[in-house]
Amino acid sequence: MKFLYIGGSNEKQIVKQMILEEAHKFFDTVLYAPLSKIKIECIEGKTKLLFKGTDLTSFDACYARFFSKDLMFGEIVLDILNHSDVFVPLNSEGFQITNHKYFTVKVLSRENIPVPISSLAVSPQTAIDMSHKIGYPIVIKLLSGFGGRGVMRANSEEEFKPVLDTLKVFKEFISTQEYVESNNYDIRCLVMGEDVFGIKRTTPAGEWRTNVSGGGKAEFVELSNAMKQDALKASTILGLDVCAVDFIESEGKYKLIEVNFAPGFMPDFFGSKLPNALMKFLYKKTREIKSKNRF
Repeated sequence: MKFLYIGGSNEKQIVKQMILEEAHKFFDTVLYAPLSKIKIECIEGKTKLLFKGTDLTSFDACYARFFSKDLMFGEIVLDILNHSDVFVPLNSEGFQITNHKYFTVKVLSRENIPVPISSLAVSPQTAIDMSHKIGYPIVIKLLSGFGGRGVMRANSEEEFKPVLDTLKVFKEFISTQEYVESNNYDIRCLVMGEDVFGIKRTTPAGEWRTNVSGGGKAEFVELSNAMKQDALKASTILGLDVCAVDFIESEGKYKLIEVNFAPGFMPDFFGSKLPNALMKFLYKKTREIKSKNRF
């Protein structure tokens, strides 16, 4: 079988290498295509997705690691693949929603998944009014930030106002969220089909954001059945067979804080275990699909 891996603008070399190494263990043919080198042709009503003359819709399975900078073009590429015979564990709508942090929690809260109190505003004064309703401290998020970037905390209106001034200069929307005391950790649920890996991420010293790229630590943990089911529910709603669903636990309860379209595999802590699990899932699912299509 043939496997295609498309890497986005923030692709890390170590992640790319690990995914390709694991892919070669399962698939007969493996191709890596940087998103920036792909071209789309539409001739006489037929759309082609091409990389160095190769038709990318001729592959059996594809995994794409796209980021916020890739939204405009990546969304189109995913849509073409979703309407082809290629198995892709992701879809363009899920990519679009998860690139908007406020919209993500809004969509999932409709399905009774617990999320923090959140707000979205354009006007700084409206944001200040909302912050008083939410209560300080509050968390401010750029809508398309990732890896802990673009996430800030304000303990008072005096701390919030300079952040608002900066957001106004860069014409950013103002997304705020209640601050949930995390006891210096959060729980990442890495979803791969029906399998969910529970990962406890601990904050770096002197930090409050729990992201491994910022110096935190990670370890596998056993998930409660409720959290696991909510992670699977979120991935199903968004149409993402592969994604990371992040929760914060506090006072015996938990809240979903965001969903990551292109989660990191944390090789410093887990080696190649997660890329290997990803390839196992993609290979098994692709074989199932091909087997069904024979009849």
